[in-house]
Amino acid sequence: MDADDTHTPGLILRMAGMIAEGYDVVIASRYQPGSRALGVPWRRRVLSRGASWIFRILFPIPGVKDYTCGYRAYRAAVIQQALDEYGSAFLDQDGFQAMVDILLKLRRHRLIFGEVPFILRYDFKEGGTKMRLGPTIVGTLALIGRRWLRG
Repeated sequence: MDADDTHTPGLILRMAGMIAEGYDVVIASRYQPGSRALGVPWRRRVLSRGASWIFRILFPIPGVKDYTCGYRAYRAAVIQQALDEYGSAFLDQDGFQAMVDILLKLRRHRLIFGEVPFILRYDFKEGGTKMRLGPTIVGTLALIGRRWLRG
């Protein structure tokens, strides 16, 4: 989860409960019924929705609509398996692309993914965003190209 007060901790128990129920990866999703995004600039909302649409078409993962949210819970064995398989290359992306890349790598395994509705509280955020729009778009498009070519 983010440490800028936009991700409230109230979902942690629910997400951990879903892991205990058998899910391998649980994502706090902005695209599930009951989700809301408060105080998010329109450019960020458009970018997030566009990215969700592109990733769902090019890299479908059953149970996943929100590829870019970093508020997630993982079964520990899944992370260990990914580290064993990829080594240091498991976390080889910078910035916001890192969260997407983790999902793209994990989608190759027979995992159970799920999402919970999430209230994104940008109205709680102090200060401006650290995300630079141009480099984030370029980096994400480059990641899509690399992952698409690798299959």
